[in-house]
Amino acid sequence: MILVLAMMAALAAVVSPAAARTPPRAHAAYAQQCPDPYPAQRDPGNPLMLPQAPGPNPLNGAQFFVAGPRHGPAAEAIATLLGRDPSKYPVSYSWARFSDDLSHGALLAKLNADPALAWKVHMLEKIASGPETNRFSIFSGGGGPGAIFGQVQKIFCLNLTADPGTIPIISTYFMHPVVGGCPTPAMMSAMGPAFRRRVDELAAGVANRPAVVLVENDAIGSSRCVQSKGSLPQWEADLRYETGAMAALPHTVVYLEGGYSDSNGPGYTARVLEASGVGRIRGFWTNDTHSQWTINEIRWGEQVSRLAHGADFVINTAGNGQGPLLNRHPTTQGVEDLCNAPGRGIGPRPTTDTGFAHVDAFLWSGVPGGSSGHCHGGTASGTFWLAGAISLAAHAQGKLGPGYPADPY
Repeated sequence: MILVLAMMAALAAVVSPAAARTPPRAHAAYAQQCPDPYPAQRDPGNPLMLPQAPGPNPLNGAQFFVAGPRHGPAAEAIATLLGRDPSKYPVSYSWARFSDDLSHGALLAKLNADPALAWKVHMLEKIASGPETNRFSIFSGGGGPGAIFGQVQKIFCLNLTADPGTIPIISTYFMHPVVGGCPTPAMMSAMGPAFRRRVDELAAGVANRPAVVLVENDAIGSSRCVQSKGSLPQWEADLRYETGAMAALPHTVVYLEGGYSDSNGPGYTARVLEASGVGRIRGFWTNDTHSQWTINEIRWGEQVSRLAHGADFVINTAGNGQGPLLNRHPTTQGVEDLCNAPGRGIGPRPTTDTGFAHVDAFLWSGVPGGSSGHCHGGTASGTFWLAGAISLAAHAQGKLGPGYPADPY
């Protein structure tokens, strides 16, 4: 079995560019649940099929999906605070429409009568108005056969009706939840079939539709431990499979997680990125689980880019507006406090106008306010933590880092 997997990995490493553009086929039972009107041909100059050609940055001018009160965690929280049942709103009820409701009529009167409530709602609006990243993991729909495909179809066929014509941002988390941060070769081999099925389901669900895809949280940032177990070649092969599947879709712009400036060096990061298929996609993304200052990520990312043949990148700014909370004992606790660290804030606003040639966007790779667990008073991991979200918004700061102008919002 291991020999066969190694041969498959070797073949994946030398797949031709033409073959990389052949999307995986969905199981016959996975029929599209709504029309997919987009052509199968890719326009390299405008892969997302934007109304106007974007120029060198394929994300330039893209309007990203913003969720309404039915499915956006922060918008749902606002509705709940106001005594409204989020489930009673139609799926197609947009954030723009809900935001307008907050400035008129009964809801405005309720806010005017309660300043403390109005402040909480104002804080949550900072999150609710931002583009939502939809994360697909082994937990999506339970992760069994057909679950990922069904969840992808739900996003495109239902949720996006609240913001039609916008581009969804998708992130994936298929590897770590199964094998952890330090898998053995045997663990990697055992994971392979289910991992590839989930990737294929995601690709089949997206089909010809435009999307920005942030591949695999913690893909490379924590890969040193994978390397220590002798599993890095298999890890890279699986990442090649995923990047290849996403790159094969005609209207995706794809970035592979590359780590963070306080972890692996630029040389190591570039080597693993290239071994994992970054040459077939747009580039990489950084700062997924850390809260390093944006300027630190830019400087480090530029070094990685130079070593990875000019790959462009995206920076997660969902929680780095106050920089990292450094641990007192980094050798035993890590450089940062990564579990609901207190006093953090949302960082620079999502934008494709970053001012840096190789930085395609500042985006949120997850919804600000998602809890990391019960540490520091948080709720269960993966749930939306109201108090944490409000604190992040209250400390929101758009500056790039120390020495840069303050930019609260």
